[in-house]
Amino acid sequence: MLDKNVPQPWQGQTTLVFALAAVAIGLGNLFRLPWLLGEHGGAPFFLAYLSTLMLVTVPVMVAEVMLGSHGRGSPLGAMRWASDQSGRSIYWSWLGVVQAIAAMLLASQLLVLTVWLFDRAVVLNTGILASASTIDVAENFTAMIELAQPQWLKALCLLCALTLLLAMGSQYALGFMAWLILPALAVALMGLLDYSLAKGALKPAGEYLFAQRYRDFHLEAALAGMGSAFFTLGAGLGIGLSFGARTPRRLTLLRSVMAAAVIDTTFAVTLAVVIVPLLFATNTAISEGLSLVFVAIPYAFSNLPEGEVYGALFFGFAALSGAATILALMEPGVMILRREVGLSRWLAASLLALMVFLMAGLSRFGPEWIKLALGAASQYLVVVGLLGIAVFVGWIVPRPIIRGELYREPRWLFALWWTMVRFVAPSAALFWLLRSSFLFE
Repeated sequence: MLDKNVPQPWQGQTTLVFALAAVAIGLGNLFRLPWLLGEHGGAPFFLAYLSTLMLVTVPVMVAEVMLGSHGRGSPLGAMRWASDQSGRSIYWSWLGVVQAIAAMLLASQLLVLTVWLFDRAVVLNTGILASASTIDVAENFTAMIELAQPQWLKALCLLCALTLLLAMGSQYALGFMAWLILPALAVALMGLLDYSLAKGALKPAGEYLFAQRYRDFHLEAALAGMGSAFFTLGAGLGIGLSFGARTPRRLTLLRSVMAAAVIDTTFAVTLAVVIVPLLFATNTAISEGLSLVFVAIPYAFSNLPEGEVYGALFFGFAALSGAATILALMEPGVMILRREVGLSRWLAASLLALMVFLMAGLSRFGPEWIKLALGAASQYLVVVGLLGIAVFVGWIVPRPIIRGELYREPRWLFALWWTMVRFVAPSAALFWLLRSSFLFE
């Protein structure tokens, strides 16, 4: 029987699947995937994305969850336990800290975006942007982000709510994500899909998203697809280590992570099918990033019948998924502060929330070099963490320990996963790091 110092397992066999899927939706492809699909060849780009997801990201996330299940502690503790049992240097355990830092950096950036998403939901629901031009929508958004005090008050309120959930215990916070947020997202997405099929321009949208334009697919497009796949499940952020500490012992970890990836991909493609037809129906140029989410999409909804209602639903959907992801990104740091430093969970959650809030302020209002440094650090640390886990599990931890955690998986599936995590995942992550660094320079 597990003692009180060991995270108690979830009772539900599908909690891991739903919790991972909820995180992946918030981390995933709202800001880029529709544009990337259309601009980089459609089907060829999606094939590159899906291949990287299944051959690299899923195997590494399985490795993380397996280590968490084996160690039953914080990300740092789980890595230290695996290092000790493998007879290797305890310096490998610091990979858990690197992942928690990357997660905290990403949470600070996502906090600002989530507040903006909540604001757009409220603005669209009030009807202020009804029949607005793109200039009106852009000016309204710009005016909102220039008002710093209301933004940070909303961010503080959001963080307080998330901190309260975290402080109650990860079984409550992550169960909340799995059994309340994910079903709510699914219901909202089905409503949005029905609206898009009724009001959107389906034929040009289908040609844009799913055409086979190989002339538009090149190395940079493949790198973009790989990058999107790396980030979507949360591999390399300590989330798998944290979630794995609470998985039931008899759970089939590999198939559970694969199921979460399928759910995430289904949500991502459905979201693209929701957005793009509405943009074509209003003759709106499709872009990526902030201009897509905060200008193009609000303009499309505000110029369609009943668009204010469905626009508010869309941005509420996006904000809810962002809040769930922030919750999961804070959990690795809370577990480290709780179990390795000895703080109470309430104090650990409050301290981490404060750090996320301060880093969000720096990333929004700090000097330009700090903004660039924080953005680059969050991006590259994720892939470094992913690479580190692949090397550690594939080459450092003895195979019998790994097979002992994945004993319920079929022999052929385990062998395939083992090959992916040893050879494919490290090679792909290293290639992306080297090539992206070259392009960045």
